[in-house]
Amino acid sequence: MTQPAALPAFAAAAVKKALHDIPMNATVGVQITDVGVGWATGQAPDTAPFRNHLGTIHAGVQFLLAEAVSGAAFAGAFAAQLMSAVPLIEKLETHYVNRAVGDLTARAELADPATQPGAHADFAREGKARLVVNVTVQDGEQKDVMRAVAHWYIRARPQ
Repeated sequence: MTQPAALPAFAAAAVKKALHDIPMNATVGVQITDVGVGWATGQAPDTAPFRNHLGTIHAGVQFLLAEAVSGAAFAGAFAAQLMSAVPLIEKLETHYVNRAVGDLTARAELADPATQPGAHADFAREGKARLVVNVTVQDGEQKDVMRAVAHWYIRARPQ
């Protein structure tokens, strides 16, 4: 698989900081490890306070990681517009496929990169746009533990 385009370092750092500054992400240790144009990776540690009644990583931690990494991928797709716009998640469809053991990693990518130019045109014309982002979360055993589909929306800030 060819790695999608990178963001300029200052833009990647800004996206990471914005997501790391969200209190819930900080609480459970969600970190964005890399971000580019329409893709991102992240991680969350396996810590005792965030395990469930089975002793595995709680679904809520997986959800937060999936939301954050999908948001980073979406922000990377709209990096040039972020100073004048507000990104919002509309829906996160989750499917938990295995119990999560060990530290989590995640990868998010636009579901269809070919939709990005149209979304940019929509934003330029209407001040709003949508993109869909696919996410895979893996555990410390490198098995898929969650798959998600994130529906993101961006709108121009009121003038």
